[in-house]
Amino acid sequence: MIKIFLLVLSSLWTNVALSERNQFSDFFNSVESLSANFSQTIYDEGLALLSSTTGNFSFQRPQQLRWNTTTPNEQILLLNNDELWQIDVELEQAILQQTKDFSKTPLYWLINKPDSIKNTPKFSHQEGGINWYLAVNTHSQPIEFGFINGLLHAISLENELGQIVTISFNQLRINPNISAQTFELAIAPNFDIIK
Repeated sequence: MIKIFLLVLSSLWTNVALSERNQFSDFFNSVESLSANFSQTIYDEGLALLSSTTGNFSFQRPQQLRWNTTTPNEQILLLNNDELWQIDVELEQAILQQTKDFSKTPLYWLINKPDSIKNTPKFSHQEGGINWYLAVNTHSQPIEFGFINGLLHAISLENELGQIVTISFNQLRINPNISAQTFELAIAPNFDIIK
């Protein structure tokens, strides 16, 4: 009986400690650049798998990001300051997105330091050894960030179609030196450019 009580007490103490220390803020306030591999899955409302992709990404403050999906098709999302490009390598096409207000996208949470964000994500729950932090922005869908041992492990959100998008990260590198060319639009001359 005492063991059960201590176990429950320990669990409660862990949740209190996690709620006092915000791993989201600790992590993203210390990051100036980041790179990792990712796997992304999309499920419908009935949790049937719709798609699965893998790739790698890099980002650097203040507003530079390269999200490179390698399988099943190579596509690149490239943010360089206020220019957001969607590049489809197979179709040989680069489209300049008109989005200027990133507060309506998941990018908002990555490119801004928590110290400058209103309503910083707060500890929500722990599941499968992952500490989840819920971000609620009045301009976008809620998004959750999962941490293991203080490191970003996953992102989960529901998109505008009601689908569940989960992104898991591995081989995370914090504050690596990333070449400026990584975030430059470099496409072959035969690509169609749509602005």
